[in-house]
Amino acid sequence: MMRARTKGRQTDVRRGATSAHTSFDELPDSALGHIDTYGHLAESAGWWLVGWMPRPFQSADEVSIPARLETAHGATSVEVVLAYFERPDLDHSRVGVIAYVGGTRRLAEGLRRLLVRIDGVTYGMQATLSTSRADDRGLYDLVRPTLVFQSADSAGREHLRGLSSRPGYVGVDTLNTIASVVALDVDAAIVCPPDGLLLKGWCLSVSEQVAAVRLRCGAKIAEISFADCVPVHRPDVIEALGARYGVQDPVVGFMAYLPNIYQADEPLYFEVELKNGGRAYRGVTVSRQQGLEAIRAVLEGTECQFADIDTMFDRVFGPAVRALNAARLAQPFTVEAHRYGSLPPKPTCTLVIPLYGRIDYLEYQMALLSADPASHSLDIVYVLDDPPKRRDALMLAESVYARFRLPFRLLLSSANRGFGPASNLGLAYSEAPYVAFMNSDVFPGKSGWLDALTARLKRQPKLGAIGPRLLYEDGSVQHEGCVYRPLPEYSDWHFVDHPNKGRRPEAGKGVLIAPVITAACLVMKRDIANDLKGFDESFIIGDFEDADLCQRLAAKGLQCAVDTDVVLHHLERQSQNRLSGHWRMNLTLYNAWLHQRRWFAGSTPRGGR
Repeated sequence: MMRARTKGRQTDVRRGATSAHTSFDELPDSALGHIDTYGHLAESAGWWLVGWMPRPFQSADEVSIPARLETAHGATSVEVVLAYFERPDLDHSRVGVIAYVGGTRRLAEGLRRLLVRIDGVTYGMQATLSTSRADDRGLYDLVRPTLVFQSADSAGREHLRGLSSRPGYVGVDTLNTIASVVALDVDAAIVCPPDGLLLKGWCLSVSEQVAAVRLRCGAKIAEISFADCVPVHRPDVIEALGARYGVQDPVVGFMAYLPNIYQADEPLYFEVELKNGGRAYRGVTVSRQQGLEAIRAVLEGTECQFADIDTMFDRVFGPAVRALNAARLAQPFTVEAHRYGSLPPKPTCTLVIPLYGRIDYLEYQMALLSADPASHSLDIVYVLDDPPKRRDALMLAESVYARFRLPFRLLLSSANRGFGPASNLGLAYSEAPYVAFMNSDVFPGKSGWLDALTARLKRQPKLGAIGPRLLYEDGSVQHEGCVYRPLPEYSDWHFVDHPNKGRRPEAGKGVLIAPVITAACLVMKRDIANDLKGFDESFIIGDFEDADLCQRLAAKGLQCAVDTDVVLHHLERQSQNRLSGHWRMNLTLYNAWLHQRRWFAGSTPRGGR
């Protein structure tokens, strides 16, 4: 099975600030050595310190040594590589030192001290007024000859010689210098907060001449095997370059998700290393897209049906979209609450209805609700999840109340956050002992429908949630309970199926227990809804939130049911008609993946509840 992964992701000294918590003895200044010169060498993606310190009793020959870097901004646990050299100006109790700490240019700004732990003893050196800051060229001219001609043999010395001899990326693409060997391009590089990166691109190479392809960003590095990435057909690339590289197979495109690689203040680039020792670079420009725009960019342009979607979502789409959605929901937003009329002092049920796209449905719903005398005991809460329609919604709400005189509230969110978050916002404002979640394209029929559903919950304590039978406008069945069905075209993932969908409804059968009921109209006790924290906001836009809620109710020993004696009409998804296109299906698959891994697989994706 193909896997989208990175090989050899490093956790050594080039990462910086990664060592375990190590205690360091506090040393007086008199016991510290001195930092003569220091600076950040871009080619090595790290800081170099040249000076001296008290001679270690026994020099550790390890490449990575625990250390603490102290600056004007605080102390950071790091790992350091040391090389020693003899200095004629020092007596035998002291030794010259070259120290390397991987990290960004910000890591050692305001440098004060470096403390290292060798064989259980703390050693160190400090910066003083005589310490100088060298630029890249001056630092290289000092470090390189010292490592080559003066320093003592050690594992640290060999490691530092390799770092100091690396030809660096200076913002100029040099991949054209080895164009006969490899061609590489990135169509999209999408930042997935806090530091992940999704790449879409293609690569053609003469593989026997390429030693490695790496993605670098400051001190972070990921070695990439394109053969292990999610493959993508790119016939356009083959048509343009296939003959040149002797490649006919169109599967030269790739998708990869790389965690812990991106740093906003560092250049991002590919490094191609040849087996003859040559290196070339290709800069990568990251996308500035965020939120749903970035999620769409991740998911669009890929056909998933009958594909290896386990790999696609486990390795690429899943972690990338999850990170983007978490960052989207973490953004601050405001809520305006508008009240129309006087609410009943003791409402029987709070009716929570998100509005998105077709806000005109508010008018139709309120017209039908106002015809039901029982509606005057309800706490009706509309939640606008479509900020551009704020002005239109306020005007419509004023008009609707003036005509129908049925009290309600309108919550205006400053951000489009999706069905689950919008419903949870309405739940947070609810005031009744029962809460009914309902879509704006669901329309009630006979009077007393909501009282009938809450009465079922009162009489049957094992019920955690109940909904009505839903019909299409032509009178055929849209929903009367759901079951799970694995779909072979989607790797046998479990999808929600409506068994009688499209059929003519039979006579009322009373209460039907079902594994899943739709949140197009779902009623439950408010205490239970609050205990479950409403809908899981990990699901995006409006798929599988209700299935997940039903699963969490079942985990508490509570059932879900449909009361077939209560009938409403549902236009189904008309309120979401602005979210069309191929990417929307892949977004549904993301929600299906999240639900599958949570409830029907052995592992749970990180970040879920």
